[in-house]
Amino acid sequence: MHMTHKSVIIHLLAASLLLVGTHALMASDRDNVETWEGSLRLFGNEPFTQVALITDTGDRWFLDMDEQELQQLWTDRRGRIRITGVPVLQEYAGREEHFIKVIKYTWISDEK
Repeated sequence: MHMTHKSVIIHLLAASLLLVGTHALMASDRDNVETWEGSLRLFGNEPFTQVALITDTGDRWFLDMDEQELQQLWTDRRGRIRITGVPVLQEYAGREEHFIKVIKYTWISDEK
């Protein structure tokens, strides 16, 4: 019984450390939140396509978000979009590419 109690304490301690580590990671991600504007484009060949934001300066940022939401975003596309998220490097097609871990997005008008 004593070993079981010790085992439970060790598991609780490990879970606590994991939660603290996850919270620290999420806090550091929030520190890196940025916003981009541009239009959406599709890259690659079916079935391996990837939606990307092309900024006004021509930079390409692939979108990392829920697959269903991404499909809906592509289907509903209408002009310019503002995307807020965390910039990360991920591998795509054998290369490191710029991705945005999307937090939110809004469609914007071309009118200023």
